[in-house]
Amino acid sequence: MIRRAIVAGVVFALGTAGPAGLAAELRTIVIDPGHGGVDTGAKGKFGALEKDITLAIGGKLKALIEQSLAYRVVLTRDKDIEVSLENRAATANNNDAVVFIGIHTNGSFRKKAQGAETYFLSLNATDEDTRKLAYLENSSAELDTRIADEAKDDVKMILWDMAQSASIKQSSRLAEEIQRELNLPPLGIENRGIKQAPFKVLTGVACPAVLVEVAFISSPEEEQNLVKDEFQSEIAQAIFRGLVGYLRLFPPK
Repeated sequence: MIRRAIVAGVVFALGTAGPAGLAAELRTIVIDPGHGGVDTGAKGKFGALEKDITLAIGGKLKALIEQSLAYRVVLTRDKDIEVSLENRAATANNNDAVVFIGIHTNGSFRKKAQGAETYFLSLNATDEDTRKLAYLENSSAELDTRIADEAKDDVKMILWDMAQSASIKQSSRLAEEIQRELNLPPLGIENRGIKQAPFKVLTGVACPAVLVEVAFISSPEEEQNLVKDEFQSEIAQAIFRGLVGYLRLFPPK
């Protein structure tokens, strides 16, 4: 059995869960560690790879949610493998997710670029840098395996797109809650704000969805922070606090 405490609309887990039937009764949150496999993502000056950092932060965030909230958490990848952008969205839809959080590290040719920014879906990019970032993310390597048959169904994809359009308001608020927490002490990360971009991975997700660029791996200073376990934990805790704030405002029905 699992006992629950409800605080301001957020369901917190108390005690331990029994083995039978629990997964079926819990709502699902999907965490998407960006890149993986041969798709390394951005690379830092000292050799850090985006795919490794996003996986580490994703795992820490998953643990925090499972320890504190009565939600089931699914990672789009839990090891160093490639996952297509379509399959990342399909993971959320096939699990009837209530929230989708993509985790990435930023890259820029501008050596002084630093800070965190959180995106939600729009057909138009906020600015030119955002447009270029979306282009790079949308051009990531794809898996040889293909999306599940039911996910390829044209009618379902249309319905998923419609559902995502209906979730824009919630996605915006989720981005706002996470972005605020990322820029509070002890992190002290520069606040680059909330932005909109046509990220392909967000397009087909039928629930509130955001993509978090937690810091610039292209910044030598931030790269050295990103590889530290303590900093990764602080990032995960900030995203977790933002998620809790969002769930208070929009508790799943």
